[in-house]
Amino acid sequence: MSGWVKLTKQFTNDELWNNVTAFRLYVWILLKAAYEDGIVLNGMRLKKGQYVRAYSQLSEDLMYIEGRAKKVLAKSTVKRAVDKLVKKGLLLAEETPLGTLFTVVNSDDFKCLDGIDGFFCSPFRETVVEHSQNNNKTNREQYRRNQEGKNGKNNDKAHLASIKEQSHYLQESKTNNQKHLIPSIDNPEEKKKRITSHYINLRNNGFILSPKDECAIERICELPLKTERLESLLEGVFSDYLRKNPNGKISSALYCEKVLMTILEAEKNGKQFKKSKKESMSERVERLIEEGKIVLSEESQ
Repeated sequence: MSGWVKLTKQFTNDELWNNVTAFRLYVWILLKAAYEDGIVLNGMRLKKGQYVRAYSQLSEDLMYIEGRAKKVLAKSTVKRAVDKLVKKGLLLAEETPLGTLFTVVNSDDFKCLDGIDGFFCSPFRETVVEHSQNNNKTNREQYRRNQEGKNGKNNDKAHLASIKEQSHYLQESKTNNQKHLIPSIDNPEEKKKRITSHYINLRNNGFILSPKDECAIERICELPLKTERLESLLEGVFSDYLRKNPNGKISSALYCEKVLMTILEAEKNGKQFKKSKKESMSERVERLIEEGKIVLSEESQ
């Protein structure tokens, strides 16, 4: 229940102050009662100053903690407190099928100048200020706060725009001068970040990667190559593909992985072929004769 209430200082001078249960119950009902006509609670349309609640629910509402245990009041204790408030003229209590309907009464003990309106105020009602000078001061203060809020929002927007501009500039600098500005990094996490970013930039089709693409990039990063070498090979893969398919595009990191594996396998086989190539015996003899390391003697007649 929204809204707020005003309490008189007379509470501390009345016997109600010394009756803990009755006082807590009265304050609870004041805080929960409707602040205007027409508010619906538990299926009942209430008038200003009314509240509907069952005694069993009030017992739980007034629960308190003693030591480490929770204490719940008995319904009979709550009923006696209600009877005391009704007898004192602070409440009216009426039994209904939906619970007990409580109505706050402006009693002689706690009478307000403006009647029942003195207790309940709507959520957005402000205290009435008697002097126009105070009104003007309040208005000026509110205007100042509003202006500060607007200036603060404008400053925040300008700050965010500045951050975006700097981020865009740094991204362009990174793209145009990546090889010169970024040192060689072979840390696994940094390597994965750079290869992922490089692939996304080359693909030029959003920033979201599928699980298959992420796994493929992880396998690419596990290849025994420097980060710069992998970036160069990726650029070659995209360049060759676009040369052969001008209207196509690479949309899968799996394709890049397969091409890179093919390139590395070809390089490996080429090196093995060079290492395995050896001179035959006749070739070696011919070479040694040409180098003058073997001299053939003429056969005697």
